Amino acid sequence: MKKYDFLIFDLDDTLLDFQDTEIKALESLFKKYEVPFNEESVSAYKAMNKKLWAEIEKGSLSKADLLNQRFAAFFELYEKKVDGQLAEKEYRSLLNLGHKMLDGALALLTALKNHGYTIVAGTNGIGITQRQRLTDAKIIDFFDDLFISEEVGFEKPNTQFFEAIFKKYPAMTKENTLMIGDSLTSDIKGATNSGIDSVWMNPTKAPHNGIESTYEVQTLDELLALLGEEVASME
Repeated sequence: MKKYDFLIFDLDDTLLDFQDTEIKALESLFKKYEVPFNEESVSAYKAMNKKLWAEIEKGSLSKADLLNQRFAAFFELYEKKVDGQLAEKEYRSLLNLGHKMLDGALALLTALKNHGYTIVAGTNGIGITQRQRLTDAKIIDFFDDLFISEEVGFEKPNTQFFEAIFKKYPAMTKENTLMIGDSLTSDIKGATNSGIDSVWMNPTKAPHNGIESTYEVQTLDELLALLGEEVASME
C-alpha cells in the first residue's frame, strides 16, 4: 500500500452506525404519527429516501426540498397528512441522539491519530446532527476538521465538495490523500472523479455496479490492517 498523509472519512455506516440510529428514530416517529412500525413500512421509507438522495447526488433535487417533503410524502402513503417540515425537525432531533460507533472505530481512530495522519470528516449531512453525534460519541477530537455538505454547499460526489477540502489543506495532494467510505455513488465515485484513491467499506460484499475503488474492506479491523502496512513503514 502506498503512503498517505491525509485521510478523508465518511461518517455514517463508515464510523458511526447510522442503521441503528435511523431505525430507533423512525420507530419513535412512526409511533407518534400512528403509522405501523414494521419491516414493510421501514422498507417503504428507505426506498423512498434512497431514491430522493440519489436525485440529490445527481443534482436534480435540492436537500432543502428533500428535507421539507420526504415525511409528508411518506406519511401520505398511510393516509396521514402531516407538516413535513415539523416531522423532519422531530426526526432530526431523534437522529441527534444516535451516536453508536461501528465495531473497531475507536481503536482505528486512536491508532491512526497516534501515527500522525491528518484525519478529516467528509460527509453528506446536516451540520448540527453530525457534530452532535460525533461529540456524544466522544470522537470529534480525532478529526482535524469536519466537512459537512450542508456547510460546504456541495454534496459528494460533486468534485467541488472535495475541492473545498483541498483548498483548506495546501499540503494535500491527489497522491497523498485517501477517501474512506461506504457509498459507491457518493464516496467512491466522488474520490474517483477527484483523482484520489479510495477504500470502499463493503460489509455485505455488495456488487461494484461499475464503480471501482482502489481498495476494499469489510470491517474497520481490516481497514486498520490495511493502513497498518503503512503505519509499520512509518515507525
